[in-house]
Amino acid sequence: WNTMKDNPKTSSRKLPLLAPPLRSLDFSPSAEPKSPTLVLGLKSKLRRSLIKSLPALLLLISFFGSPTTLADPVEKPAEPKRHTFASPHLGTVVRVIFYSIADERSAKKKADGCFELVRKLDAVFSDYREDSELNVLCRNPIKEPHRVSKELFEVIAYAQKVSEQSNGAFDITLGKDTKRWRAKRDGATEGEPSKKPATTTSYRDLVLDPEKQTITLLKPLQLDLGGIAKGYIADRLMAKLKEEGITRAAVTVGGEIVLSEAPIGKKGWRIGLSDPNKKITGTLVLTHTALSTSGDSYQFFENDGERQAHLIDPKSRKGKGNRLNVTVIAKTAMAADAWATAFRILPTDQALPLAVKQRDVEAFFNPLEGDPQKTKGFPALEGAK
Repeated sequence: WNTMKDNPKTSSRKLPLLAPPLRSLDFSPSAEPKSPTLVLGLKSKLRRSLIKSLPALLLLISFFGSPTTLADPVEKPAEPKRHTFASPHLGTVVRVIFYSIADERSAKKKADGCFELVRKLDAVFSDYREDSELNVLCRNPIKEPHRVSKELFEVIAYAQKVSEQSNGAFDITLGKDTKRWRAKRDGATEGEPSKKPATTTSYRDLVLDPEKQTITLLKPLQLDLGGIAKGYIADRLMAKLKEEGITRAAVTVGGEIVLSEAPIGKKGWRIGLSDPNKKITGTLVLTHTALSTSGDSYQFFENDGERQAHLIDPKSRKGKGNRLNVTVIAKTAMAADAWATAFRILPTDQALPLAVKQRDVEAFFNPLEGDPQKTKGFPALEGAK
């Protein structure tokens, strides 16, 4: 009633059906009633009207809430925490970083599920394991179709696509040359990559049948998926995290990286790019993309003063000797992985025009000597000189 007394107009508007209009009444101290009887009569009528209206007034208060009732405190949603897990696999370190409201135990369970997936896919793609599906395929009789898993067919099919478009710069049939390179790196006196291999192979020695999901080897081959399988595995790990409801994550498998939504309070994930001497050139800030870097900073050996990286050139059958890092950004890590390898094998003056032609692919060429070069759509680097 204090509210009605202070603002009679508002009060009569709010409760037109509960009490008679109060515009004709003056409750101020200076008001002088014309007649005591009239005033008492009005007060009595008003009292009776309010008593009759009391149930309706209480109903309104219970429905809308009393103006002086304190609202129940709203619980703030739990703030997602950053979780980081790493595990050695595939000859490198696999890292999974994500934000979640889950406790550490639940977060670890999610990460363990990712690492278990890595182990399963390693059993498909590894050329080190004799029992891998890849090596079983390589032992299959030549010129006989061999049905393979969906995962293996998908990776080899994409590898063949990149091989065709790069004119053979990317080639997964160089497995025997890769094994000779490894033997030399490990100090073996035999098995050095030869300038004139006894037999030559090509991606054209593989025949794929998408309808039957079969692969046929036209000659004895040792396949090597080292330039594409890690990217595919990184993609699968990110897909698994999304299935778990994780929207902010980063996955790294060696030099292959997949990124989703940015960390909380950040514009994106910060990725440093380095030159062949491991000196940081600049930093990228990225979300919802994948990237891969192919170079010679870590895997190489020197023979008689000649540097040979792990990247085998199909033309020379030897490891590349020029000092260059190539970073590729693409929609998937599998695409970034394969194209980074192809661009690293090719001379830069051939690789850059090829990169420009590729849809959804951007490339950055970072040599030890000379200025970096990049495609038009490659993001600007923060801190670059």
